[in-house]
Amino acid sequence: MGLRLTFALGVAALGITALAPTASAKELAPGVRCEVHACRNDTDDVYRVDAEVTCWNGISTQTRYIGRRTTELMNFTCTAKMDHGSWEHQPPEIRDGKHVHVPPKWVPGKLIPQEPKWVEYVNAVVDNDPPPARSGSAG
Repeated sequence: MGLRLTFALGVAALGITALAPTASAKELAPGVRCEVHACRNDTDDVYRVDAEVTCWNGISTQTRYIGRRTTELMNFTCTAKMDHGSWEHQPPEIRDGKHVHVPPKWVPGKLIPQEPKWVEYVNAVVDNDPPPARSGSAG
């Protein structure tokens, strides 16, 4: 009985695996292919790649650039979620020899980073004059 059940579960798992979609590169332009988290450019041009990124709060179009004859990781971002805050009760204070009630203090929730749920590469366009990379400084 146990052997039959094991065999049946194995066959079912194999069937499900066979039906699952396989990851394959999507050709966006001649010589430019993207899959999951990376794009490959086999041309002598710089390409602008647009992708529709599905996050917890909706879909946004995000743009990345891929240099000449290179493979680049495509890092897409989602807005962080804010965890629920809470009210912290404060201990009473002693003022002039009397206990004084101190109102509760609001403590905001923590930011929880979010990853994209789905990335759909939409197109790739030659752009040999991309904008300068961000320096990371705010001022």
